[in-house]
Amino acid sequence: MKKEKLKMESVINPILKKYNLKQKEILEVCQIGKFVLKIDEEIKIIDKPQPPDPDFIIDFKGKSIGLEHTRLFSKDAARYLKIETLLRDAEYQFEKKYPENNVLASISIKDDKFDYKPKDKPTITREIADFVQWTRLGVQFKLPEFISRIETTDHTQVSFWFDEKKWQESEYLTRERLENEIRKKERRIEEYKKSKQILSEYWLVLMIGSNNSVTYKLNESENYEMDSLYDRVYLMTDYDADVIRVK
Repeated sequence: MKKEKLKMESVINPILKKYNLKQKEILEVCQIGKFVLKIDEEIKIIDKPQPPDPDFIIDFKGKSIGLEHTRLFSKDAARYLKIETLLRDAEYQFEKKYPENNVLASISIKDDKFDYKPKDKPTITREIADFVQWTRLGVQFKLPEFISRIETTDHTQVSFWFDEKKWQESEYLTRERLENEIRKKERRIEEYKKSKQILSEYWLVLMIGSNNSVTYKLNESENYEMDSLYDRVYLMTDYDADVIRVK
């Protein structure tokens, strides 16, 4: 485990130290770090530019390659992502208010959904950060109606986890759904070519298989291979880091 951790750090730290990234972007870097370690440790993540460039610039055998990263979600994604975004912001508030504390917090939301107004989000995220700290310290307090449970444990970093009740209800990824996403992402290739980056190839990495109900599961009996305008297309499960080369 220690050896794998050091390998991961060598892949992602040059980018994490170069930029002050948001939590969502840090997650993307970690996912691509896992992808790199899975397919070829010689790949180097060179840059994480802004649009119209691809999400990442990688170096592979002397080639500069544009790598586009995307997560595939089902139709019900908005409900889940609204909570996930809230907890990512609450992580940030916790790190800012309690900088000497690392914690893994498992947070259950009543009925797996919570609707809130954007103007209320800063207050709610600060409150969640306090709830997590009070839980880890054993302070007695009353949870708000939308949170049914918080459990904490010591950890190497700050991580707030949405403990979704129906996380096992995710659908199997169909070939049609995958192809629709690839074709949608192919429209960006013309934009890439307008950038100042001199890139020899374009790769696409599509992420599925997180522990939630709005992602997809791999169907082992499905043939996902297909042609694409991208030079390479990969399908990767986030949790298990299984990688399939689609093209």
